[in-house]
Amino acid sequence: MTVEQVLSELGITAVEERLYRFFLRNPNSGLDSDGITFDTDHDEVDRAFERLKELGLVRQHPDRGVVAMEPVVGIEKLIERRLQALNEELRRVSAVRKAIPLLLEDQQAGRRSPVSSDIERIEGLDEIRARLDDLAFFAHREVMAMQPDGPLSAAYIEAARPLDLRCLRRGVRMRTIVLDEAVADDRTEKYVQELVALGAHVRSVTHSMERMIIYDRSVAVVPIDPGNSARGALIIHQPSLVTSMIALFDRVWCDARPVEAAEAAPGADEHLRLVEKQILTVLSTSSKDEIAAREMGMSVRTFRRHVADLMTRLGASNRFQAALLAKDRGWL
Repeated sequence: MTVEQVLSELGITAVEERLYRFFLRNPNSGLDSDGITFDTDHDEVDRAFERLKELGLVRQHPDRGVVAMEPVVGIEKLIERRLQALNEELRRVSAVRKAIPLLLEDQQAGRRSPVSSDIERIEGLDEIRARLDDLAFFAHREVMAMQPDGPLSAAYIEAARPLDLRCLRRGVRMRTIVLDEAVADDRTEKYVQELVALGAHVRSVTHSMERMIIYDRSVAVVPIDPGNSARGALIIHQPSLVTSMIALFDRVWCDARPVEAAEAAPGADEHLRLVEKQILTVLSTSSKDEIAAREMGMSVRTFRRHVADLMTRLGASNRFQAALLAKDRGWL
């Protein structure tokens, strides 16, 4: 940084900085000195000189002209003054915390009011997607979902995929229930297999069920109109209602059949799923599991589980040997 940039942090303008440095280099000079040839008018130079005097950086001596204060003294005083101002500002900002208890009292009063906020109503597909995005973003333990539709549309998968992958990437447990007819569809089955490969738990049922999503066992989302979920949704925070919905989910989950990860075809030992090929590739390029898992878009735990499965299939005792064996088999 230049001297001008550094001194600007103390509120010193470019003209003031140049004038101060002139008097440092030319002691006992005056404002009428020929060396003061700034590209500005005399009035601005006069104003800069007056401010330098206010800051204590120069003083007018009756016999010796203008005397510049030594930088080690003058600038240190300005630094101390600036730090005091910053500390005072920090104290004022920190004092804002005192308002938090009062605001919390207002919030509690609102919760006790007849108009309950335990159930929110949102309408419009864009608003629904925005709220689901927020809820998925802040979930940190578990997401439970019942999807009563048949085959999933491309638009649905496009909207849901980023949210699902983000949750799995952060290690959030995902449990999803779908219909048998959904996983019989190629597009839906491919998406479900992608989620399962990344650590999601998916089960299927033959009978119809309610549509719902539950986040961290504390917030549930259900449609206003079960026949038309685009109309709107109810965001439920009321603990007893959420508990009842969790119980319903668990009952359906217990009766549902697990969707297993796709297995290689019989006799096709050389065949690898795409995710396994990607894992072998990042194993050879990444030095840390955390980095490799992030590149794969999955949690470290899920990544390590895949690595362990691959080592078992290859009969490798360590990762280095696994990479060599995979290369020998043409997997890399």
